[in-house]
Amino acid sequence: MGVVTRRTLCVLSDRTPGRAQRRPEEKRARLLEAACSAFAKSGYAASVHEICQAAGVGIGTFYHQFPDKSDLMRFLMDEEHQYRVRAFDALAADDLAAAITRVLAGSDPPLLRAMIEACGIDERLRDFGRGLRKETLERLAAALGRARQAREIQRPALDASTAAWAALVIGDAGMDPAGTAAFEKAISVLAFAEGNGSIRARA
Repeated sequence: MGVVTRRTLCVLSDRTPGRAQRRPEEKRARLLEAACSAFAKSGYAASVHEICQAAGVGIGTFYHQFPDKSDLMRFLMDEEHQYRVRAFDALAADDLAAAITRVLAGSDPPLLRAMIEACGIDERLRDFGRGLRKETLERLAAALGRARQAREIQRPALDASTAAWAALVIGDAGMDPAGTAAFEKAISVLAFAEGNGSIRARA
């Protein structure tokens, strides 16, 4: 089973029948779509006013849906996290390095860059991101463990958790598409290089 198909982060379907019930959901969907575009274009500096203008809704509608811009970004970060978790859970040993490279580039790379920027600015988002990162690390480490078992890697140079941690760090630093080939090679080494004994990360 290969990596799950990448999805568009901000496409939400309208499943609630009736105009009166559907209206708030439609507004929320427009806000999320506009936020994705605004953050991807302007980074976390994109304003609530800019997002509302693009969505065609009033400021009051925004604050009815989200307490503030930070909460909106938090929602988008969680969506991206769920995309990664599903992808890592579906990883197979074949073409693993390429699949991890694609996933770490993000479902929407410019939006992912804005998320990383936001975590550097907003302490609440930084703390939230750390929690997401912990689960991401665990799921990627589990995927690497399964792939190593499938390839019968007996003595990996790095334990799975350390390899996953390094992959995430490299992924954050290497979001330039020009570096994709080098990144994929690095992931392959982290996942499958063998040595005299497994090196574990120190706390």
